[in-house]
Amino acid sequence: MWTILILAVLALSIVLSCMFIIYEHQSPAATMAWLLAMILLPFIGLGAYFVFGRRKVKMRIRLLQAIQNAFGDVRQKLEFDRTLNKSLSAIVRRHRDLMRLAYSFPGPPPTTGNIALVQKDAGESYPDMFEAIAGAKNYIHAMYYILRPDGTGTKLRDILTERAKAGVEVRLMYDDIGSWSTKLKFFEPLVKAGGQVREYRPGYFSRFRGAYANFRNHRKILVVDGRTAYTGGINIGDEYLGKDREIGCWRDTNIKLIGPAANHLQLIFAEDWFYVTGEMLGTKYLAGDWPEDAAGEIVQVVPSGPDRQIDQVAKLYFTAITSAQKRLYITTPYFIPDESVQTALIAAALRGVDVRLLIPKKFDRDIIKYASQAYFKELLEVGCRIYQYKKGFIHSKTMSVDGELGIVGTANMDIRSFRLNFEVCAVCYSKAVAENLERHFYEDLEDSMELDMKRFRKRRRRDRFLENLARLMSAVL
Repeated sequence: MWTILILAVLALSIVLSCMFIIYEHQSPAATMAWLLAMILLPFIGLGAYFVFGRRKVKMRIRLLQAIQNAFGDVRQKLEFDRTLNKSLSAIVRRHRDLMRLAYSFPGPPPTTGNIALVQKDAGESYPDMFEAIAGAKNYIHAMYYILRPDGTGTKLRDILTERAKAGVEVRLMYDDIGSWSTKLKFFEPLVKAGGQVREYRPGYFSRFRGAYANFRNHRKILVVDGRTAYTGGINIGDEYLGKDREIGCWRDTNIKLIGPAANHLQLIFAEDWFYVTGEMLGTKYLAGDWPEDAAGEIVQVVPSGPDRQIDQVAKLYFTAITSAQKRLYITTPYFIPDESVQTALIAAALRGVDVRLLIPKKFDRDIIKYASQAYFKELLEVGCRIYQYKKGFIHSKTMSVDGELGIVGTANMDIRSFRLNFEVCAVCYSKAVAENLERHFYEDLEDSMELDMKRFRKRRRRDRFLENLARLMSAVL
């Protein structure tokens, strides 16, 4: 009797779970994989799906509309100037489709009159960031995926504390999963001085509980007085200065934005802050006196995350790749593309574009190495050139297209950044930025080794098996 009841409950749970997965509307391959897991390992599969398998943060999707409504007056100040197209450079006219795509997500419009400075590593970026913070007059807003309680984290905390004592508004947020070793107690001096510190907890769950623990805020944003902002791959920690003995040299990239684009990074921070605290940071936090016809770089800030119906980063990268005509240089620490981006890279190489990919030689996790290698054969066969950085660890997330379009952001070229993480990218329609990224890319190649097909084919059968196995898990890595 009990056996029949248990089997009936098990069968019902499998059917209901499978119906729920089908209702979630994922890709056919992902749906089939989760259905198979649910049938073979019903209870384990169900638990794994709720932690790792869900694509969207339903709670934040509902809040996003409320957030956008709440910031309606702010967004109105940042409306896209459709007459701008008439005065745009030839570079931007060629990439107008990318610009329109990014704005249609919806996302911030492009802005003119910016200074955009590429910073090659933390040794260059940290002193500049700390100097900007020390000179803040009105407010400092910062969000980091990783914020270590080490020497670098302490220095940031102390500078923020000094500015808070001087009456500057300080708001600091960090992801509680990425910064798992950092406790709120570490920020007591800053809080006592009047600063506000919050952990970003997806869905307000603890780091080991809940279906939303897999959605991480991977953004790195610093905004000072609405005029100067930073984003890119650099978090806050000593390892970014090369002080980790196991990792050694840490190669990374930030971009410093001075001008209207800083407003857009401020707006993205404000949305995250509203989600965590309920406090709305309105128009007074936007610098609104920029000259309309200011010379400078054209920059478009593109946010993405699982609270939006479109995978913005994947669409952004796909469109940028398909726009390449001569050369395409990509640097990423994690290369686990979805099918569309992989196809775009292959198509670019087949039509004669010089496609080069720079990744680490030594990965922080073996499963990431095998998952990345699972995509190499298809690329090498069509002429893509793959380089492995051997000096230390390369963590930059950059793309340059034809020496005239440059992208610097927080998003890796992997499925996690495409679908699960909250990310942000700065798209620069600028020869200066793209040429800087290309120069850094060539310099990094001097510390790299090229992977050729002949050598790659000699890898062990065990490695090939592990690559195919890791590729099956690519959606949750």
